[in-house]
Amino acid sequence: MAQADMGDSMVRAWNMGRLARKKRNPRTGETKDILTGADWNEGIIDNNNGTPISTINETIGGDDVTDWARFRVNFPVQVNLVTDNAIAAIVNSSRNVVVDSSDGYSSNLTTTLQPGVYFLQFSTESSIPSLFTSQLTLTKV
Repeated sequence: MAQADMGDSMVRAWNMGRLARKKRNPRTGETKDILTGADWNEGIIDNNNGTPISTINETIGGDDVTDWARFRVNFPVQVNLVTDNAIAAIVNSSRNVVVDSSDGYSSNLTTTLQPGVYFLQFSTESSIPSLFTSQLTLTKV
């Protein structure tokens, strides 16, 4: 069975959902990505439980050189995006880069985002497919 791949453009980006105070499953606070069936905690900010983390493990390279995920925040948040084995960027809905890894394949990016829609962009120049990992952590400002 073929595994669904992350979107290869902003239009086809994986929808990570609303990453602030919205729980899809009242028992676990998680939701499932409709393309892959992957569990996302959606970075739900929970004042009782500490800082939430959403994790991506995905193949990139070869014919698939760019992957995208989309998310929305309802209030200002500090974002930390740690990525290994891919060039990473956070892009706003106006297609402006908010922060990026400056072509580095390992990064630890931190910025503050205002309410709105944002995209995670992961890319590579490799002709050989390989696995990249990324963790998105949100903290209410």
